[in-house]
Amino acid sequence: MTLLFHGPSGCGKDTQSELLVSKYVFQSIGTGEMFRKMYSDGDISAIKAHEYWSKGLFVPNDLVYEMLGRWINNYDQEKDWIFISVVREVGQIPLFDSLLEGKGRSLDKFVHFVLSEEAAIERMSLRRVCVNCDATYHSKYKKEKVEGYCDKCGTMLSQREDDKPEKIVKRLAEYNRTIEPILQEYRNRGILLEIDANPSIEVIHTNLVKLLNL
Repeated sequence: MTLLFHGPSGCGKDTQSELLVSKYVFQSIGTGEMFRKMYSDGDISAIKAHEYWSKGLFVPNDLVYEMLGRWINNYDQEKDWIFISVVREVGQIPLFDSLLEGKGRSLDKFVHFVLSEEAAIERMSLRRVCVNCDATYHSKYKKEKVEGYCDKCGTMLSQREDDKPEKIVKRLAEYNRTIEPILQEYRNRGILLEIDANPSIEVIHTNLVKLLNL
């Protein structure tokens, strides 16, 4: 099975992906982790991409997919894959189709997490991340056990540069500008699933599992 999760910042798509990975045979593949890891490794393409994503802007398509084509070689092709927001504008759809075809795959479901702008801003502005292992926490919805420190590796948590309110607003504006043509394409293919991302993590997860028939 190959899934693509998408939704506005703060909708919980990463958390839902983590839950599926922990319970089933999924692997999660996201450009956020890709950009940060390859940038920390000094990858030339990632350094170029950093000029965009650090400012809350979309990275150019050719740069994203040049990197993603290399990044997916880190994953087990025998397992189910969940891609996280690797299609951020309609022009990336044929690039994504081509990438999957090259791995003998096709997209089974496009899962869109629907969240209001007000809720997205609240969730993202209160989010903290571990710069060492990329674990994500939230002071309201997903608190760490020891305040300020990662449960997994003990590293001090921090706020991402693009999680500051002014950057969040810019990201949401870009999201709203690009989302409808994407939804229409996957709706036409008959593989669009929409999930209300306003309830609790547990309720969202229950609804997601049912829709995916897991």
